[in-house]
This record gives sequence, C-alpha cells and structure tokens, in this order.
Amino acid sequence: MNETLMNVAFLLAVLFGPWVLFAFLIHQIERLMQRRLAERFGWKSVMWTGWLGTPIHELSHALMCRLFGHRVDEVVLFEPDPESGRLGYVRHSYRRKNWFEEIGNVFIGIAPLIGGSLVLGLLLWLFYPDPTRAAIEAVKGQAGDPELLGRAWSIIQLMGQEILAPANLVTVRFWTFIYLVFCVGSHMAPSRSDYRGAGRGALILSIPALVLVGLLAAFYQDTGGLVYALVDVMSPLFAVLLLTVLLCAVVLVVVYAVTSLFPVRYTTTG
Repeated sequence: MNETLMNVAFLLAVLFGPWVLFAFLIHQIERLMQRRLAERFGWKSVMWTGWLGTPIHELSHALMCRLFGHRVDEVVLFEPDPESGRLGYVRHSYRRKNWFEEIGNVFIGIAPLIGGSLVLGLLLWLFYPDPTRAAIEAVKGQAGDPELLGRAWSIIQLMGQEILAPANLVTVRFWTFIYLVFCVGSHMAPSRSDYRGAGRGALILSIPALVLVGLLAAFYQDTGGLVYALVDVMSPLFAVLLLTVLLCAVVLVVVYAVTSLFPVRYTTTG
C-alpha cells in the first residue's frame, strides 16, 4: 500500500509538478520586476510594459473562454486603474452544471502562462531564428531517447550563449528583444482572482486524474517505465517552460542592473 501511494505521488509530481513550479517562478519574477520599477518610478511605470503585456494576458483569457464554451461578456484589454491596481479584465459566464465548462476555468485561469509562453517563443523565432530552430529540433527527439532532456538543456544553454554574446549587447535588435520580453514576461502570471476562478474546476479535474493515476500505479507493474514514458512525452513542454523561465530571469537581471542607476523614490506595499 505504501509503495502504491509513493507511485501515485511520483506520477502526480511528473504530471503537475512542472506547471506548479513554472507558475511559482514566473509569479516571483514578475513580482520582483514590477516592484523594482515601482520603487524607482512609481505605479505609472506599469505603462511601459502594460501596453503590450496586459492585452496578451487578457486575450489569453478570452481565447480560452471561447475554447471551453464560456460566454465572454466584456473584454477590456488595457485600462489601468491606480486604485484597484487592475490593468485590464475579462468578464465571462458559464453553466455551473456543465462539467466541461467548469473544468475550463482551470485553463482559463492559467491561460496567460500559456499565451505568454507562446508569444515569447514567437519573439525568439522572429529575433533569433537560427538558435530557435536548433532548439525545436533538439526537443523533437525519438521516442525512448534517454538523452532527450539533456540535449534540450544543452541547446537552451547554447541559445543563451548566442543571444547574450558580447557582440549582441550593443545591437538594437538585442535591446528591442529584451524590452519586448520584459513587456510580456512582467504580465504573464495569473492574478489572485484568476487562481480563485480556477479552484472549483481544478477540484473537478483532480478527481478523475487521481483515480486514473491511482489505478495505473496500483495495476501497472512497471511504474518506473511509465514515469519515463511520461517524461519522454512531456519533454518538449518541459523545454518550453524552462526556456520561458530563463528568458524572464535574464530580463530580470537586466532590469535590476539598469534600475540600479536610479534611486529608490517610492514605497511599495503588497
């Protein structure tokens, strides 16, 4: 029984752990970037990034609403409100007894993570197509390739070295790319209301997921092989999430370096 529980926990960690870690890291990076700007330039500094990041955030919600059959009642792409701190919003409604629409709340809540990652991938493709093409080839791999994750990480490292090469640091292309990644990355984390909205759907989704994982762990003898197969299938997703975090982390370092030239003028709360 204890072994079965351990297998269930391990399978759940493989399935959901990367998303939880990804959401946590992106949220922390976004919080640090926005706080750093607010301390030096005030709340209005959000305009520098929100004009692009917020519409992508809200459009991600709206598109996912459509995908799961929700009625979109109102979409405001960018309307900063200093009193509430809200930059934009999507109002949507759904049928509570419809399980598909209920589960949709989970994906609607995390939609900015998905939409933001896709936009960052598009920016990489537009500004640095050669290393991006190499990364895509790296994560394709063959089924059952034990070196897939290792090769993907190696290619991502090479991408970083090429993008951050000293010669690039003095080009308009590099700083335009960094600024656009900054705009997207500093607004792609779901808000507290997004997470609250996803709660009920997550509960509904977790029940069949737990049952399925429990059955697999209890009756599938080669649990290690099952975990390996899941990792193999999800390797491209792992690479995208990792690349997104690394891009945002690089921009965070740049933001801290540039803003260190300016004094702290504002006190931030929350």
